[in-house]
Amino acid sequence: MTMRAAVIRQDGKLPELMEFAEPQAAAGCSLIRVTAGGVGSSDVQRAAGVFGPSTGDYVVGGEGVGLLASGERVYFGHAVPPHGSWAERTIVPDAETWAIPDGVSDALAIAVGISGTGALIPLEEARIQKGENVLILGATGPVGQIGLQMAKLLGAGRVVAAARDAAALATLKQRGIADEIVQIGTGDDLAALREVAGDGFNVVLDIVYGAPAEAAMRATAPGARMMSIGIQAGPTVTLSLRDLVFRSHIGVGTGQRPAAERKAAFDRLIAHAARGEIMVDSLSFPLEQAAEAWAAQSGRPHAKIYVVPNAG
Repeated sequence: MTMRAAVIRQDGKLPELMEFAEPQAAAGCSLIRVTAGGVGSSDVQRAAGVFGPSTGDYVVGGEGVGLLASGERVYFGHAVPPHGSWAERTIVPDAETWAIPDGVSDALAIAVGISGTGALIPLEEARIQKGENVLILGATGPVGQIGLQMAKLLGAGRVVAAARDAAALATLKQRGIADEIVQIGTGDDLAALREVAGDGFNVVLDIVYGAPAEAAMRATAPGARMMSIGIQAGPTVTLSLRDLVFRSHIGVGTGQRPAAERKAAFDRLIAHAARGEIMVDSLSFPLEQAAEAWAAQSGRPHAKIYVVPNAG
């Protein structure tokens, strides 16, 4: 039996809509009828070979929302390769299928999955103190949007959004998600950040790394904690000992943590979502437009991209 799926071929970097073998039942796993399949920057990086060469054809996407055989709606974060979420059906370890409250949409559930936990866990580990000054570096995408809102919920007194796109930043401020905004990538990033930093940032959630992270660290206050989680602006930074004195810089990973730890973070986020305390922009495509969805993700959108494999 086969199904429709968007597949990255072993010798390709772009998804192809094709027939792909349906997943088969396996011990400790659940078969899921996919209703929404997410995608993120790591999927694009994987296809480009950033994590090493592919060992065969595989379905795009690891996370999504779908229905179990019982009809229960669940979020899943790690489909069993070569299966994925850009397909009519997938297979997922039971430990990776997490219940979703009825009042939370598929789009929001996907957003608070990998993106949301990627923001929440480092912010919690930064131990934000009440009233602290928090910078979200790379704030206009789904991780940044959630980071801004969760920083406030965790006690930040002021949250500052920094990114390249001026219009997207302005939208964040208009919505009240960001207290201040800073456009970076157009000149002197350090000067731009210091202009709004006050006495310095206490916590930085760094989603981009590279040169912007260097500037952000130099705009921090003594005792600051920079939590780096992405490399969109480059895989390295150059900082002097003077830059780091009385400050900490931590690279935080979330996707490889035990399922129980990630589920607990997801449950905390989904509770906020169910109360209407988190909003995230999203953009959906039918599975037939997988190429367009991939192009949208490759363009670093200011929204969570997902496809709908089973319309209706």
